Amino acid sequence: MTRSAPVCLVSLLLALGCAPPNAAQPYPSAAPEVGAAAPAADAEPEPESAPAVEGIAKYFDREVDLAPFLAGFPYGRMRVDLEHGKLFYYELGERYTLKMLEIPKSGRWALETGATISEVDWSKRSLWGLHLHAPSNTLWLHADASNDEVMNLWTLSLDSGALEQITEHDYVYGYGFSEDDAQVAYLPRAGKKAPFSTCLRVREVASGKEREVVCDSPKLTFTWSDIRFTPDGDEVFFNAQVSGDRTKGQLVRVDLRKAKPKVELVTNAKVSRNSPSPLEGWLGNELLYTANDDGYSNLYAYDRVTKKTRQITRFTEDLSAERSGDKVLGVHKTPAGSTVVLVDPKTSKVLEQRKFSGSVSLADAHGDRAYLTQTSPDIYLEGYSMRRGGDVLGDMETVVSLDPALEEKLVACKASTVEIPTFDEDPETGKTRTLHAFLLEPRDPLPPEQQMAMITAFYGGRNGYSKFDNIMCAAGLTVLSPAVRGSSGFGKDFYSLNDKDLGGDEIVDVFYAARWLEERTGLSPRRIGVKGGSHGGYATMRALTFPPTTNGRNESYPLGFGMAHAGFSDIKTFYDATNIPDWVVLESGDPNVAKELATMKDRSPMQHVDLLRAPLLLTHGSQDWRVPVDESRQFAKAARELEKPVQYVEIEGQGHHIEGLALQVQVYQARFDFLAAVAKAAAAQ
Repeated sequence: MTRSAPVCLVSLLLALGCAPPNAAQPYPSAAPEVGAAAPAADAEPEPESAPAVEGIAKYFDREVDLAPFLAGFPYGRMRVDLEHGKLFYYELGERYTLKMLEIPKSGRWALETGATISEVDWSKRSLWGLHLHAPSNTLWLHADASNDEVMNLWTLSLDSGALEQITEHDYVYGYGFSEDDAQVAYLPRAGKKAPFSTCLRVREVASGKEREVVCDSPKLTFTWSDIRFTPDGDEVFFNAQVSGDRTKGQLVRVDLRKAKPKVELVTNAKVSRNSPSPLEGWLGNELLYTANDDGYSNLYAYDRVTKKTRQITRFTEDLSAERSGDKVLGVHKTPAGSTVVLVDPKTSKVLEQRKFSGSVSLADAHGDRAYLTQTSPDIYLEGYSMRRGGDVLGDMETVVSLDPALEEKLVACKASTVEIPTFDEDPETGKTRTLHAFLLEPRDPLPPEQQMAMITAFYGGRNGYSKFDNIMCAAGLTVLSPAVRGSSGFGKDFYSLNDKDLGGDEIVDVFYAARWLEERTGLSPRRIGVKGGSHGGYATMRALTFPPTTNGRNESYPLGFGMAHAGFSDIKTFYDATNIPDWVVLESGDPNVAKELATMKDRSPMQHVDLLRAPLLLTHGSQDWRVPVDESRQFAKAARELEKPVQYVEIEGQGHHIEGLALQVQVYQARFDFLAAVAKAAAAQ
């Protein structure tokens, strides 16, 4: 993509940021309260640290070696295929190399011995999924060409390493193979902005011949989904939404044998649910899937012959599951901990369960084998191989873990679980609602004049290891990570509290977290800030430009700074350009409804740039499609014109996430320079 004006270089962070370049195309052409008074812009100290070199970034006099965090455990994005006994993963560094490892029957997985299967630098592309097509020794990839999330299907030959693009559509939601690998079904979407049109297509793998089976309609729209074939290959099942509403997710079926195939509902359209998830493989005539019809994600079975559905589990924590022979292996959890369960789907009986303090994820299961991972604020990664023994879970063998010396370097935070009271009443208890949060404090704190603390604006409270948070702790900074309303992990009701209230009470929750943090740490508001990415990037901008009268609550907090990555500043322009407009409608409203459009405009940080008082750092990848880069550019431009304390850093060629060691080091140095300037200004008051 060409531009007529240069972008800001990461290493050149000026007091008010670079002037945004000309408007970017949201779809690259490549082949998805006011704060306390801030110091005047010309009084803000210039960054004093030298450009980051070989992984070293500086915050005041403290050097933080980022290499252990970003590439010390030089492997990531692991995808396990137990059916074929293979592990696919990245070797990380200046470039991302795709590797393959033959999984041993027992013992540790020697990731360093994996074979390179592609010469492509995957730090420059998005790879969302892969499927090993064993008959042709080929990987089918759900990927893009240049980190722009224009997702399509590609093949990678394991014999030659050749990468070939198979489909060429505006966007592919998802795909799935028949059990014999002879057919692949996928959901390509057409259109550069809503309303989109999506059609189910089925392709013969050997011949390449494909057909368009059926298309969606405004009343029932296709969406992100894994597609499941019946064992005979005659029908497919996938996800759809009633009128594009994310609270009305449906599991649907299509009979491929019909001359004019139609879409039939499997789930009850009158019941509110988010995204049902069909499991791989069948139990006789039954397709197993998870859905949150009863308020929590639970296991259901649909009989394709009788067309009846039955609920199998009734956990009061969200469940994820995989079929394990004639049993189901699952994990139900909240951010407070996880429980691994073995369920007999015929009797609904929980045969065995095992509790963990961290967040356990079930990566894959096949036959009697399974691979699970555990992470937490102080556990980087542990991978377990488990062999089920009949009706018992069996022993877990640790097959992936970090060297203790490396893990000691990577765990820089002291983590504690806390509860933070907020402003309203919890209808279940009749008491003041409390927010689950993790307080992450540096093991090696800084002198008082350099201390700072930041709050995760959104997608906080997760029971998992965060490189960002631990890097902040390594620099001596404190992070409070709260699960504000609208966060997942606490059931459908809590998750839906943010629906149609984007930028409302979720921000008030952040203010209550800030007051709690101020009391807990003794830091002044000038040293307490907010940070986040994507939705959290928006929430950061919103928190710093928040009109106190929002929702009639008269709430504010004089936050001292903000750091927003890949956030959107105008909800309507974001809706017009993003590849997730249905999320915008769910969270903020329908722009085609005048009243809701007015709310969208009022909740947009762009409408309240004049309220910005605290220094704000914006970072964004130039190739971002999910949240187009213009969202940061336009806010930076408006703030600059009003002489507000904003800094803008654009990272050329990057998408929604920043990939590659060198670029990440430069972005972290920009953040540390920004934070040091804020701390110096606070100390001078």
